[in-house]
Amino acid sequence: MRKKVQNIPPFDDFLNLSKQDFNNTRLLIFHGISGSGKSTNLNYTAHYHASFQNQSVKWIWTHHKRFKTRAVQNYDLVVVDEIISPLQIPAITKLLGANKKVAVASHLNPAWFKILCPFTPTLSFRTDASSEKICSYLDKKDILYSPESILSFCKTYGSNYVDLQCILENHTGKSFDDALRWNQKFNKILAQEEAWIRQGIKARRTRNEGRVRRLEALRIKREGLFFSIK
Repeated sequence: MRKKVQNIPPFDDFLNLSKQDFNNTRLLIFHGISGSGKSTNLNYTAHYHASFQNQSVKWIWTHHKRFKTRAVQNYDLVVVDEIISPLQIPAITKLLGANKKVAVASHLNPAWFKILCPFTPTLSFRTDASSEKICSYLDKKDILYSPESILSFCKTYGSNYVDLQCILENHTGKSFDDALRWNQKFNKILAQEEAWIRQGIKARRTRNEGRVRRLEALRIKREGLFFSIK
């Protein structure tokens, strides 16, 4: 059980969770792509929301596998992070059957829970659909942006912090539009080189060895950008 902390840390409540009443909710779902804030919203709700004050919390990390529901009898709220397969939902059903409130981070469409937990009072929130949270993030860092760049980013990547940080990581300026254009150009060049290398024998010719080395450098750079924000 994690100890309750009274002071709420900085948190972008883009889902307006503070205005929600979860007292009659048995199953709470945060669903979206990786990096969109599912776990952050779980943490806020379980440990700082008024509906769960003075309730004991059991946190289960599934590591993307089926998980066991042992040792939960002394807890009021069970938090499951995260669900990626319908095969994991029977364990959620078991927790609900034990009269526990359950909050989950999920990559699944909420319809899966409706099918397998049809009579459970449920609330679900999508974490990767808000462009406002991207604007808020950039505002806090004093980075300029246009509505068009925000729309383009969300259309391509969804509203997630991982790709946002990756794009900003390699651009030292204060313009998100410039950073996004650089990233789009980089991805275009990388895609062209990947398509070229798949041609096979042409890439093995001596005069093309420099281009192969360039592709390897691009791959390393892309991997470096990703892992630097992990």
